[in-house]
Amino acid sequence: MNILTKYEIRKELNQLTFWESRADYLHRKYSFKKFSQAIEFIVKVAELAELFEHHPMIINDYKALEIKITTHDAGGITKKDFDLVKAINKIEL
Repeated sequence: MNILTKYEIRKELNQLTFWESRADYLHRKYSFKKFSQAIEFIVKVAELAELFEHHPMIINDYKALEIKITTHDAGGITKKDFDLVKAINKIEL
């Protein structure tokens, strides 16, 4: 899978809210009212990750959550990352 150009990444990000690119990964922060809601969200993301066979880095700090997505095999951001991002964005918060 080919790494996307900066232009292609910007074009994809313009269609999304709350996501940004950092170095060689896509990033988003989440905030929840309760710890249990953050964990429920993580489980839903994990289910998608298994379905897509593409696993993000998830950092949980009580009610705060960060997700970082990159295609390690390609060494940067690919279409595969945006496919997962779009699926994650469909999860009800």
